[in-house]
Amino acid sequence: MDYDFFAILLLLVGFVLIVAEVFLPSGGMILILCTISFVASLWCAVNAWYGTHPVAFGSYVTSLVVLIPTVVIGAFQVFPKTPFGRQMMSAPSLEEVTPHAEERQHLAELIGRIGEATTPMMPGGLVSVDSERLHAFTEGVMIERGTPVEIIEVRGTRVVVREASEEALRRQSSETSPEPEFLADAEPSDEGDGPSEPPLDFAVPQG
Repeated sequence: MDYDFFAILLLLVGFVLIVAEVFLPSGGMILILCTISFVASLWCAVNAWYGTHPVAFGSYVTSLVVLIPTVVIGAFQVFPKTPFGRQMMSAPSLEEVTPHAEERQHLAELIGRIGEATTPMMPGGLVSVDSERLHAFTEGVMIERGTPVEIIEVRGTRVVVREASEEALRRQSSETSPEPEFLADAEPSDEGDGPSEPPLDFAVPQG
């Protein structure tokens, strides 16, 4: 068995696995293979050079001690400059931290609004609110299609609805009905309701 060949080969494989562990996080699996590769390489080096070629064995051990941290540091220096590394190292946006934040905010603004079940709610289905179709579900109660429903809660990206009460329908109707417009309030007249006399077009002589 050519121990010196396998010692160098397994050493190179270990360095490749170190770089792979930095760029491809595997939960420690690649690191385990890397450790096995280095241990096997050292075992082959001992069988190839220890005792018979002390200079070669010393050079091997020196390269093992120096190159391992060098490769690790170099990989971590290069990793942030790669597209994957920039994505991993950059701070997450608000949308990434709280997915669908804008959609949930929009749905929260609809709480208390009255819509209509566009599909049977058993208990999930679709509702229409101001011509907007929303995914919704009830509190476990079946609601027939075309029934007025009220949005009472937001869970994730769906709304929770219940059958709208008469009070909620009256409130919605009063909020959407136009206000009557008045020109100006007529001031009450001190005189009677009879016709007023036209003004004289001449001066009345004083006696």
